[in-house]
Amino acid sequence: MAHRFLPRWLIHALLLLTLFTLVAVSYGYWFLRESLPLLEGTVTSEHLLGSVTVERDAQGIPTIAGENRNDTAFALGFLHAQERFFQMDLLRRNAAGELADLFGILALNHDRAVRVHQFRKRALRAFRALSPEDRALLQTYTEGANKGLSELGRAPFEYALLRAAPKPWQTEDTFLALFSMYIDLQPEQNEYERSLAVLRDTLPADWFAFLVPEGGEWDSPIQGGTYAFNDWLPKQPLAQLQLPDDIDATAAVYPDAYHDFVAVGSNNWSVGGTLTDYSSGMLANDMHLGLNVPNIWYRASWYLPKDNRRVTGVTLPGVPVMVVGSNQHIAWGFTNSYGDYQDSIVLKVNDAGDAYLTPDGWRPFTTETENLKVKGEPDQTLKIRHTIWGPVIGDDHKHRLLALRWVAHDPEGANLNLHRLEIADTVSEALTIAASAGIPGQNINIVDSAGNQGWSIAGRLPKRVGFSGEGQSSKYPQDWSTGEYRWDGYLSAADYPRVINPADSRIWTANARVVSGAMLDKIGHGSYALGARQQQIAKNLHDSDHFSEQDMLAIALDDRALFLSRWQQLLLNLAREHSDSDATINNADTLIDLLENWQGRASKSSTGYLIVKRFRENVIAASTGRVIQKLDKKIDFFDPVRVSIYLEYPTWMLINKQPAEHTPAGYRNWQEFLVVQANQTIRDLTKNGQPLREQTWGETNTLDIRHPLSGSIPLLGGLLNTPSESMAGDTYMPRVQKPNMGASQRMVVAPGHEEKGVFHMAVGQSGHPLSSYYTLGHRDWVEGNASPFLPGQGKWHLTLTPE
Repeated sequence: MAHRFLPRWLIHALLLLTLFTLVAVSYGYWFLRESLPLLEGTVTSEHLLGSVTVERDAQGIPTIAGENRNDTAFALGFLHAQERFFQMDLLRRNAAGELADLFGILALNHDRAVRVHQFRKRALRAFRALSPEDRALLQTYTEGANKGLSELGRAPFEYALLRAAPKPWQTEDTFLALFSMYIDLQPEQNEYERSLAVLRDTLPADWFAFLVPEGGEWDSPIQGGTYAFNDWLPKQPLAQLQLPDDIDATAAVYPDAYHDFVAVGSNNWSVGGTLTDYSSGMLANDMHLGLNVPNIWYRASWYLPKDNRRVTGVTLPGVPVMVVGSNQHIAWGFTNSYGDYQDSIVLKVNDAGDAYLTPDGWRPFTTETENLKVKGEPDQTLKIRHTIWGPVIGDDHKHRLLALRWVAHDPEGANLNLHRLEIADTVSEALTIAASAGIPGQNINIVDSAGNQGWSIAGRLPKRVGFSGEGQSSKYPQDWSTGEYRWDGYLSAADYPRVINPADSRIWTANARVVSGAMLDKIGHGSYALGARQQQIAKNLHDSDHFSEQDMLAIALDDRALFLSRWQQLLLNLAREHSDSDATINNADTLIDLLENWQGRASKSSTGYLIVKRFRENVIAASTGRVIQKLDKKIDFFDPVRVSIYLEYPTWMLINKQPAEHTPAGYRNWQEFLVVQANQTIRDLTKNGQPLREQTWGETNTLDIRHPLSGSIPLLGGLLNTPSESMAGDTYMPRVQKPNMGASQRMVVAPGHEEKGVFHMAVGQSGHPLSSYYTLGHRDWVEGNASPFLPGQGKWHLTLTPE
């Protein structure tokens, strides 16, 4: 007979284990709480000239009221460090190539690649070049950041997990945060230009022109027209170009590299005052970036008493500037412009390998050695070779040495001029400021309270000499040794491309080509996105003659699959034609039903949308994509994603004309090819054992927004990461959404009417999981709710005063 009671020793052991667990949890909770930000009270500092009040609302969004801009910068630095210091640290380390000092050997390759650019030295140079006014602003911000760090009860919790200690913020670190954005938006190895050269030099000329067109029917610029896609076909058969020796042509080709490329960059659009309820223009902006915990942006609002205005929007932790927002007179927003801000230079090197040819003759390489710290390992060194144009970044596909000319390397590429937008009153004034800004080149869309609107480039534009029109020859590495090609400084603000108050009172950008002709020539071509998303925004704008904030938000949330509608019709016709033929489509009746009821949008419940999307990807990957894949397997630095952006155009032509000479390798004809891709799509989607009807887009498009440390410490994932949930939206539509990429924020505002504006962002304000507002606001972002642009009523009150 079994004992009814547990042995006494086991009871004692369980009690001790329970007690130990309670103590451990209590200690962990106390330990974490020690690094929570200070919400109320008074803090004194010798670096303040006057008192500053900070009111946080229920979501932790601060409203800062100080007597001068420098004191406001101190308060912002204080808040950034209290809430987001670990994020600030990662930004500076990312650009400086100093991540291995924190994360160990796993980050060493990154550090080696980035350290070539010596951004820490360039950041120090940028600080020293500031005007006395801007230098004082940055110094005060830095003092505020270090005060904020010191006022925490304990260092941010991430450092305890990494067994490290935070280092004080330095003035030049602000520019490292800026350079980190350069790296994110303009890859530091210039892979696009180098990969284009591989295609040009490897493929027959007609095939290169066919696979890498300048554009086509999806173009939707605000100035100039669309480019007509080729009405001819290349001569050499497709099969001779596409088949890698080690890949079966009839097998599924479904690598991540050929899935839709989502441009890091964003949407923005505006309407003039004649199309709103006010005399003011109205602006919408959602910036598409990787989604992490915490959000890359920090919301803030501050008063400028001297200039009689309030500035509201988002800031980048580490930088004392309003990135996008409104100042009651103007509102501004950004999208990545994908202009050409880099040139790879082919070097002619002497036999000894110690000198290179310049327009003034042979010149020896200058070299520097950088020390790389690696946590838990001995320091390593990196030798960097320099030319008069920039650092040596490696070899090209012909084993020729390359140097890199990059806006980010020049003094003009980094400054604090963007903060002057805070006091701009008009579109014209703001565009002049934008042209002087030292930031990665962006499409800036601006409206003012008088009803004006304008577009231009924010950031410096190189003045190229020797390059042909439409930015063509600057797309490929060139030999600069003759002096034929060069940069002759930078364009003046007066020479910048601009569109102001267009006749239709509408401006839109979405990472695709925005202008044509001479204006495009000044910007160049840095892998523009396919224009489908931009075209859909333009269509929405032209479908109405009046806009409210809710109307503009509806455009941001538009998940209609206009781009894929022709692919849906193609697959539907294919299924109907081959439901009982020799080349049978599996589950044809079910497939036809799902396609007929696909909803025409990237909705969470649509199975038809997922089928059409995957079918298109399979068709491209197994036809024209095989040409790209062949090169990808041969060349290490080759970037197949960026050079595949426009494969939509040649693929669509081929599957519609179905030329026999270009039948993909391994197939008798195009119909057989398409049927195989349809069946392969169905097999791929049902390999999890679930019926096809249950394979919804929402099950695939599920949020995966993580804290950078949660992957290495999985037990913390539930505490740090946001919940996983299905999302609507996708790539070729305004509502861009991927599991860990999409709209980092959404904003709609008419300057002078901020109280009616809309704003929400993913995750939330705080970087601390025990904060009462850790993910507050995230639900509004998930659901697309029209939450307020301005901070709410103050809940916590903090005062910063001079000593």
